[in-house]
Amino acid sequence: MTSRERMFAAVTMTDLPDQVPCVPLLMARGIREGGITVDEALRDGEASAHAKAKALAKFGGDVIIAGTDLFTPVECVEGCELDYLPYAQPSLVKHPTPTREAFYRFKEKYEREGFQPSARVLEIQKEARTMVKLGLKDTHVIPTPVGGPITTAQLMTGSSEFLQYLSDDPDYALEVTELALDIVKNVCRMMFEAGIDVCNILDPFNSSDILPPDVYRKHGLPFQKRLFAYIQEIGGIGFTHTCTFTQPIWRDIAENGCLNFNGDMYPGMDHAKRAIGGQISLMGTLSPFSTLMHGSPEDVRNEVKKLAAEVGYNGGFICMPGCDIDWTIPDENLHAMIQQCAEIRYPMDIAALGDLSSVYIAGHPKHIGKRSSSVAGDEKVEAAKEHRGEKTPEDEVYEKLVEAIMDYDAEKAKEWVQVGLDRGISAQKIVFDGLSLGMKIVGDMYERNERFVTDMLKAAKTMDAAMPLLTPLLESSGNSGGPSGTIVVGLVRGNTQDIGKNLVCLMLKANGYKVIDLGKNVKPEQFIDTAERESAVAIGMSVMTNSSTVYVEKVVEMLKSQGKDDKYLLMMGGAAANRGIADKFGVRYGLDANAAVSLVKEYLEHRVAA
Repeated sequence: MTSRERMFAAVTMTDLPDQVPCVPLLMARGIREGGITVDEALRDGEASAHAKAKALAKFGGDVIIAGTDLFTPVECVEGCELDYLPYAQPSLVKHPTPTREAFYRFKEKYEREGFQPSARVLEIQKEARTMVKLGLKDTHVIPTPVGGPITTAQLMTGSSEFLQYLSDDPDYALEVTELALDIVKNVCRMMFEAGIDVCNILDPFNSSDILPPDVYRKHGLPFQKRLFAYIQEIGGIGFTHTCTFTQPIWRDIAENGCLNFNGDMYPGMDHAKRAIGGQISLMGTLSPFSTLMHGSPEDVRNEVKKLAAEVGYNGGFICMPGCDIDWTIPDENLHAMIQQCAEIRYPMDIAALGDLSSVYIAGHPKHIGKRSSSVAGDEKVEAAKEHRGEKTPEDEVYEKLVEAIMDYDAEKAKEWVQVGLDRGISAQKIVFDGLSLGMKIVGDMYERNERFVTDMLKAAKTMDAAMPLLTPLLESSGNSGGPSGTIVVGLVRGNTQDIGKNLVCLMLKANGYKVIDLGKNVKPEQFIDTAERESAVAIGMSVMTNSSTVYVEKVVEMLKSQGKDDKYLLMMGGAAANRGIADKFGVRYGLDANAAVSLVKEYLEHRVAA
């Protein structure tokens, strides 16, 4: 079989491919092989096509991908600004419609003038046409990533803002998504006109890490169905990509009209295979960070074998990293992934793959990349969740406040704050042993996939409703109930997915700290200048791609050159962060929002004691 025939056999599930198909996601990483940077390639579709053709010749694989990212639809919205980066996907630095006024101005112009493609959409068309001209479509599939409707909608407004709209004004959220859908349709149409085979619709905002399943079914799924119906109508093929935790919506995705589902598939692609593998083909999910980036070639080969044995045994499977791969992925690991796929033939002899009992699929609790909650084993959290121990009148107040936060009951929170004050409990204790403990528990449940981002926001609003009763008392006491201080937080340059960063800010605020949120795409000097100006005690940096960790290192180097390397607590977290990288840079690692709070608390307590 040719690569093209192999891919279509797996995607349509009409026949067994000859070997395990492989999509190595050589987008930004593929551009590197052409000797140009990503920012150059994004402005020159022909150069990008030739660079990726070189990567295909060097590594292999069954597709050649035009484009690099999900920002193409939002870039067609007037007012959108992207920072084109040399070694990574572009970064969104300005949401085009952050206010209702901006949205309606754009909508009126859009209805009057129609869809206007961005310069980069035109370059991706040129890239696709160049690939076709090179004869690559004769042997390989040419897909392109396109941002999905609700994901594009939240990029238009800002993610936190869009979550608020979904909660407080769902009709407006639907109106924004309706316009986003039309833009996405037009981008897809242009891609198919240029010779693209598949539009892979990247819709990470639908992840159950972010949206509760019922919200996805009401606000995300209907737009996906309409988009895939349109793609089919114009003779194209649509895939769905949704990151991280998606188990609650697998059956919905399998029926949205796409031909393939790809992504991280937490809690494991083997689970997805059993649930929906008979309905739809699956693509994934080699761990892009812990295995492909930081593992050995043997680690990569073993994880590919495990995926083949557990997911690809009867076809309908394409091996791919769970999400986009970094510019710096080692050559030997890419070769190991692609070559191992080629060596696994159909019909598959699983026994010949060897003993895989100690190898785990991404999402499994024993997989090296699996993260546990930072409050696991916290006695105070466990006691509060289980209502353990003898209850004093003071304990009753704390318990009721925790319940109010967990139930999002603002009136109950205010009632029991007043009860606590009447019983002589200090405002500080009410905040830290009641309200903040409730927030910590909700954060822990979020990390365990038991609650959603929207639940975190509702819990925070509940706490905010009760704080006016306590703020005057906290201020008069001269502190906020514990070690206090200002923390500067932001996503480093090259990063735009800010949900995790927003949760860190939320939890720090819930624990009495002043937070300066610098937002996305923050340069090293911005962190330092703001920390100096605001007399901060800590700097928190979120990194979502390996190539972006260089900016954390830059902050450390700049502080050392200024003689200020011991002045601040430096923290890092995010998808590309881990303890090893943090130790290498000399900063502290926090695996979730609760961990960030603990790091700040411990640092300030140590500083006071010293």
